[in-house]
Amino acid sequence: MEADPALAQPQAKPKLTLAQKLRGLSWKEWAFALGLVLYLGTRLIQLDKFPIYFFTDEAVQTMSAVDLLARGLRDVSGRLLPVYFENGGQYNLSLSVYLQLIPALLPRSVFLTRAVQAVISLAVPLTMGFALRDFFKARLWWAVPVFMAAVPAWFLHSRTAFETSLGVSMFSVFLYFYLCYRLKDRRYLPWAFLFGALAFYAYSPLQLVVVLIGVVLLVVDWRYHWADRQGLLRGLGVLVLLAAPYVLFRVQHPEALGQHLNQLHSYWVSSQPLSAKIGEFLRRYLRGFDPAYWFLPNSSDLIRHQMKGLGHMRLISLPFVLLGLVTALRRLRDPAWRVVLIALLVAPTGAALVDVAITRLLVMIIPLGYLALLGMEQLVAWLAQKHTQLAGRWVGVGLALLWAALSVSMTADALKNGPTWYEDYGLYGMQWGGETLFDEIKGFMQANPEKKIHLSPSWANGTDVIARFFLGDPLPIQMGTIEPYTLYQLPLGEHDVFVMTPEEYEWMLTTNKFSDVEVLQCLPYPNGECGFYFVTLQYRDDVAEIFAREQAERRKPEQAELELLGQKVSVSYSPLDIGRIAQVFDEDPKTFIRSFEANPLEIALSFAQPVELHGVSVLIGNAASRLEVEVSSPDQPTLQQFSAEIGAQEAYRTLAVPFGSALQVQSLRLRLYDLDQSEPGHVHLWEVGLQ
Repeated sequence: MEADPALAQPQAKPKLTLAQKLRGLSWKEWAFALGLVLYLGTRLIQLDKFPIYFFTDEAVQTMSAVDLLARGLRDVSGRLLPVYFENGGQYNLSLSVYLQLIPALLPRSVFLTRAVQAVISLAVPLTMGFALRDFFKARLWWAVPVFMAAVPAWFLHSRTAFETSLGVSMFSVFLYFYLCYRLKDRRYLPWAFLFGALAFYAYSPLQLVVVLIGVVLLVVDWRYHWADRQGLLRGLGVLVLLAAPYVLFRVQHPEALGQHLNQLHSYWVSSQPLSAKIGEFLRRYLRGFDPAYWFLPNSSDLIRHQMKGLGHMRLISLPFVLLGLVTALRRLRDPAWRVVLIALLVAPTGAALVDVAITRLLVMIIPLGYLALLGMEQLVAWLAQKHTQLAGRWVGVGLALLWAALSVSMTADALKNGPTWYEDYGLYGMQWGGETLFDEIKGFMQANPEKKIHLSPSWANGTDVIARFFLGDPLPIQMGTIEPYTLYQLPLGEHDVFVMTPEEYEWMLTTNKFSDVEVLQCLPYPNGECGFYFVTLQYRDDVAEIFAREQAERRKPEQAELELLGQKVSVSYSPLDIGRIAQVFDEDPKTFIRSFEANPLEIALSFAQPVELHGVSVLIGNAASRLEVEVSSPDQPTLQQFSAEIGAQEAYRTLAVPFGSALQVQSLRLRLYDLDQSEPGHVHLWEVGLQ
């Protein structure tokens, strides 16, 4: 008798309900899920209250997205979906701006701006946990979320909207997918390329890190790559597509990288010999591995990037990191362990291009975290082998509970005591103000609609961006300090209200130019001291005479002696407020001077011996400019005058004044006018060339 074919078919498994799936989870999976909940809670609870500052590098993310939407997804040059966005003169924002498009459509909120990065940071414990479970077969994979929740540097920075935490999150996902490709399925290679590219675009110091780890992994795993040539070619095709926007950006902005390094004062753009630069790189690179930097409180990082009393990593985790490192070196032939070591070795390279700082080095927490967790795993495995499985399990549970307790206590301490950890609330400290200050300003304007607010920008970097974030466009206040009112007699009425820092308020009183000074209200710092003074004032009756005397004194030219054209030259020049006069003769286009208030900026050169010149040139910025030159020759009884003029352009350029023929020059006077300003004005000058 033949069997019924229908009965021979395998029975389909019934679909499980969500409740059944949850009941089927192991205790480790439940512990992992609960750890993720705790991790996310420590990121999101009172997110707008700690860190206590709201930095311009956070506000600019949302405001760049707002501007992008306003321009129809184009940049200021009209390019659709730009690769990079400008921030403080540097093109260093990319992925983070696009992620802020949703918050940009909603009412502006510190919580929403920070929550984007905070939620994305969940990728770190997720990918590290899955990697430890799937590729390292670690018993303690479920403890990853509570361990990462207790890492001080990661706690602080994953609660900000800084792009550094976004880059670290993308780097962690990149490592996970590379391990998937290497140890699970080759089809994961495009995903590894995708998240490597996202890390590359997310944070500029990670660019070198991503490129180097890609090159090293290509070399050390070459046989594995080459065994599947078609898959490798497909992956490389994806890589080309991902790299194309960056290449296009570099073609369109060839000067951007040099300007970025110059603004960061990187030694790579200095005049040092290459050997010295390599030495500087190695010194900074090795500093990135300094245990004292990572596991003890330090004084090298800015206080706003530190958790008071803690290192960037927990000191208690150091023995586990060392144990994990020793084990990794012993298991160097294992691809998974090798990837962690490679990540550790390349992580400090991006920071080494400039200098050690936790924001640039934050990516180190990924390999350090792996090593610490793998070190704990070795301890648990040893206990299970030497004693009992139960002993190893309970030690693992105890460690997880320790990390959970540390993360909760750290969060509670930060929220309660963080505002008074450090009492330097100004520009070089915490840059406190943010939402609290602008709420105070909005309340003051509602109560006093006739008043005109002048807000000092000196308490933080990029205060104009922060003001736009909280007050919108156009700004209903003026950004500026009291200083111009102490240099010139400017219109000053009873409705003008100056919001000053304590330092500015005390200094203003010493100028002896004001009367009827009244403090209308004071916004206290978190420690109770007055942080922002709301002040009205008037000029004293005899202020015009005071200004006249001071301006006459300031107009006196300054004197210097320089070595030029093989002889000592006497130089007379307008007073400067930026740079030194020698810097316009140093043949370094990165240095410049700025006149304090003179327009034109005048420079007079007197030569001990006449020199033969064919002309003069100046390197200037983008302002419309005119250069006038007066030449005194020993064989000419009268001064010879020459001039040239150039319109405004978006680039540095040279403005040349040829003499027509060679002249014997005894003295030379240059007058450089900024045609876009009147006097007083600031005239910028980069170089003077004598031909």
